[in-house]
Amino acid sequence: MRITLRVKLALISLLLLFIPLLGMRLNSSLKDSLIASQEDALNLTALAVSAALNNRADLFSRERFHSLQQDRDLYLFQLSTPIQLNGKIDDWLPEFNEAGTFGNEHLLTESPEHTPENLSFRHLAGMRGQYLYALFDIQDDKVTYRDKETLRLDRSDHLQITIEDDNGQRKYIVSGYDAGWVLGFLIPDNPSLFPKIEKRIHGRWEQTDKGYMLELRMHSEVLGSKLAFAVADVDDPETGQISALIGTAKLQEDEEPGWLLTTSTAIEEILELLDRPHARIRVVDQNQRIRAEVGGLRESGDQLPASGQAIDEVTTFVHGILQPLYRLFTSPFTTDIEESLSQPTEINLKGIKMGFAGESSIERYPMQDGLVDVMAAFTPVFDKDEVIAVVLVEQTTNSILSLSNQLIEEIISFSVVAFLVGGGALFIFAYVVSARIRKLRNQAGASITEDGQVINAVNVSDSKDEIGDLGRTLKSMLIQLQEQIDYREKMADNLEHEMRTPLAGVAASLKNIEEELDDQPPQLLEYLDGAKHNTQRLHELLTSIREATTLKDSLTHESMEIFNFDEALTRWLDAVWRKAFPDVDFIFNSTGQAINIKGDPVRLHQALDKLVENAVSYHTLGTQIELNLIKHETSISLQVINQGETIDRAMQQQIFNYMFSSRVSKESHPHLGLGLYITKTIFKHHGGNIAVDNLEDGREGVVFTARLPL
Repeated sequence: MRITLRVKLALISLLLLFIPLLGMRLNSSLKDSLIASQEDALNLTALAVSAALNNRADLFSRERFHSLQQDRDLYLFQLSTPIQLNGKIDDWLPEFNEAGTFGNEHLLTESPEHTPENLSFRHLAGMRGQYLYALFDIQDDKVTYRDKETLRLDRSDHLQITIEDDNGQRKYIVSGYDAGWVLGFLIPDNPSLFPKIEKRIHGRWEQTDKGYMLELRMHSEVLGSKLAFAVADVDDPETGQISALIGTAKLQEDEEPGWLLTTSTAIEEILELLDRPHARIRVVDQNQRIRAEVGGLRESGDQLPASGQAIDEVTTFVHGILQPLYRLFTSPFTTDIEESLSQPTEINLKGIKMGFAGESSIERYPMQDGLVDVMAAFTPVFDKDEVIAVVLVEQTTNSILSLSNQLIEEIISFSVVAFLVGGGALFIFAYVVSARIRKLRNQAGASITEDGQVINAVNVSDSKDEIGDLGRTLKSMLIQLQEQIDYREKMADNLEHEMRTPLAGVAASLKNIEEELDDQPPQLLEYLDGAKHNTQRLHELLTSIREATTLKDSLTHESMEIFNFDEALTRWLDAVWRKAFPDVDFIFNSTGQAINIKGDPVRLHQALDKLVENAVSYHTLGTQIELNLIKHETSISLQVINQGETIDRAMQQQIFNYMFSSRVSKESHPHLGLGLYITKTIFKHHGGNIAVDNLEDGREGVVFTARLPL
């Protein structure tokens, strides 16, 4: 696979990717360090709050942190909106989302066949002003109202209220003749006495598709320290038997109701002194209920680094384009956090359980469908040796995520710009360098023609770099090569000129010696014949050299004519080649038609003489030499085939060069490598060309193919 210089530099430009990788690594280390610092800060805050609350026995006794029972204690919410007694839950939101569900596990009577469809309810109680409000969303398969002809309150569906204070325990019942307003009745200890109306307990009873809704208001004067509710289901008004009784506290006849609990104002005042910006501090009791809370998780917009904050229009434009890329690497989060009010909701976190086991811990948990990551520090609060509560300090990681995201965006923006600028600069540099190298390569390739002539097409630039030096070196080499070629050609011409005169003198001397001797001995005559023969060979060699050196100039002065090339080949074969080489079997495959071309018959005959002589010189004895004439649309081709030694492919273009000979001839006379050079020169002068290849038809040999235009 060939890899160009531009591709290599493009691959090298990928090293710029180390910039974002290093930046991401730095960002990760910075993020981990900030999170560790935040954990330490939250843990210290939790320890400080715990230290402020430790061993405050009077405070925890007053706020009822002792002797809590999960199945009895009743927690009151601080209602955020005014309550209208209309039997609807609209004005109970959002607190109603924290309402508890009471069913089979809260049964106070034995009812084996009881199902939630028979009786179950959702319940929420809260304080607003001087009133306790309670809402019961009751599912009852059969709603039974009071019979107007009876004074009994417990022979229909009703609500039981148990209140305990320093004076003892009181019981109230709320029931109605029909849907609408209802009142509370105090149940006397003496069953023979009629219940007394309690106007400070009143509400609204509204029937629903699945049962009924009971909305109740109780004045704080009625309340005590303990409170419990129970919903009674009476399906048969005749018998008045309670089929199911479900309570907020699992009370037996000899047991007390649970504590009436709410958030502690006293503890919250202490927490406010230790409040941490953008953090929430909570105190959780043994029932894992929030008893005090200050602060919040919501962070003001000016405190968070603005993600993607633009410095100028260009930065804004870049950030807008790269937003899809940012989303691949940044961590999404939201600052729109739904804050819960200071409510005694239940928290079920692992750190709470560890805190009541006496251990401090750090925990992270998601909110808002995973868009908010909250970090929480848990520390136990002791009353002597007993863990009485757990301090929970929470803070989101939004500030860290915002800073991390902004850093990632800056890294990506810088990396993209650096990659585009740096990669673009490298690409342009590679393009310019490769273009100069390709230009130099093409000029060097065009400086030497197919026939080995040097035309020196290298244009030297004024550049002082390595490529400029290479161009100047190539030009110098081509000049020296041309000088060597010129010297070689002139040397052959000069050699022929200088040797011809002495050779003529030698030939004349041999002739005079032969004439002066009358009675020549046979041995002397043999010597003279050998000398005369070698003199003749030298004469022929010098003639060939003269022919080759003057051929190009001679061709330009000779005229061309139109003649039948097929007929000329037949004539040359019969009159010349078969007579010159009687021992060779020639086969001529003619076209059988007249093929008229424009050319010099004498020069073409000379070229084919050289080609045929070459074939005869290198053919295997006993094999035929084939001449195949083929007509094409715009040209003709002549194949000269001889069987024998093949030509190495690396030599197939060089054998047509001046004075080149690579094979050993079977003839006794030497070859100067001029015959094929003369042949190619003549064919090129006629607008054609000649090539050589090895046979591919299963025979071992060579085929020369000469082409001429029609």
